[in-house]
Amino acid sequence: MKMQLHPSFWNRTDSLLNISPMAQLGGGFGGTVAMRVGQRMELKLNTMLQLHNRDIEFDWANRPTEKLTIETISLDLPLTMKYRSDMPNNTGFYALGGVRWSHDFQSNEDLVIGETKPLIAMKKNTYYYEFGAGFEFRLDYVDLSIELKMSNGINDALVRVPDSYYSGSMSAFRPRLFSLTLMAQN
Repeated sequence: MKMQLHPSFWNRTDSLLNISPMAQLGGGFGGTVAMRVGQRMELKLNTMLQLHNRDIEFDWANRPTEKLTIETISLDLPLTMKYRSDMPNNTGFYALGGVRWSHDFQSNEDLVIGETKPLIAMKKNTYYYEFGAGFEFRLDYVDLSIELKMSNGINDALVRVPDSYYSGSMSAFRPRLFSLTLMAQN
């Protein structure tokens, strides 16, 4: 996550010293619909069910470090434009870019969160821009692709509770995803 601390964090007189987003693994599965646009271009719409956690560590001066986990089950719909190279020996390279909409089914956006409750909520809908590259291999019966993609959140996903030790110390966070995708198509 890309996180921004609220100006009130620096004026705090309690024992909260630092807030750090942590890297976390996740997974998902889905399907793809693609439409060729010319010889080298392809418009792709993916439907993906993503399962992942986002961990944030809170360092305190007078108590142990506390880790909060934001659990996410989301439906993601990335729309990307893919530009592919020639495929000599049935192997090719491609680059892609696009946008993604993500709806979080486990969002706590509507929950009333107390000031001292150790909970951080994310908004239900998050929007991303994404770009990446991949390799495509044509086999006898199927095309295999390996793709590396980065997605950066456009909108602020934080549900801020101003007086909370936890979300009140942050002014914004934008999710950031790195994806390694394996695809089989024919």
